[in-house]
Amino acid sequence: MRRRTTAVLFVLLVAGCGQAARPYTPRSAPSGPATATESAESARPSAPGVETVEVGGGKLRVDIDWPAERDPLMRVITDWYLASRKVMVSGSDRYLKGLDLELDAARQAYDGVRRYTEEDRRVKGVARLYDLRVTKVLEKGAQIDTCVDESKVRVVTARTGEAVTPQPSIMRAPYLQRALAHRGDDGVWRIRELLYDKEGCAR
Repeated sequence: MRRRTTAVLFVLLVAGCGQAARPYTPRSAPSGPATATESAESARPSAPGVETVEVGGGKLRVDIDWPAERDPLMRVITDWYLASRKVMVSGSDRYLKGLDLELDAARQAYDGVRRYTEEDRRVKGVARLYDLRVTKVLEKGAQIDTCVDESKVRVVTARTGEAVTPQPSIMRAPYLQRALAHRGDDGVWRIRELLYDKEGCAR
């Protein structure tokens, strides 16, 4: 996975940019429709640096542990995560429609939530995003990483609310979620590919 991630990132940054790296200073949040965080059903600060977002009337709680300096590009990955979990809670993929995704990433996103929209599954519990970071930025390419802890999240059946067996192995320990983004000529950052690694994150 690490070799593939590195190779894909290299292609994205070189092909998408075509220019040498230079210092990056964020000026404003990525443009586009209202973010998933802004449109969440309920959001409140629960501690310094931590934003708590309740999804589906509180069925799922997502704690986002923001770093001291919040790069606006971090919203690219947090908005995607929140929108995809709204799908998993509600069973409706309409929450993905407002995201800035390129074709391959859109296909990945819809494939990733298909079992929740078609197989009568939902999620509930508490998730945590932490160690948010913009790892690399060039003129038109960026890599945004976050650690995800879903050890307190359970996949349940929509009809009974009972936990399915077995639970997804990815939820057993924190994992690294990565978004490779590309900035279009319109200035909008769009996710080009979504990757994850079971290693690289500690609780």
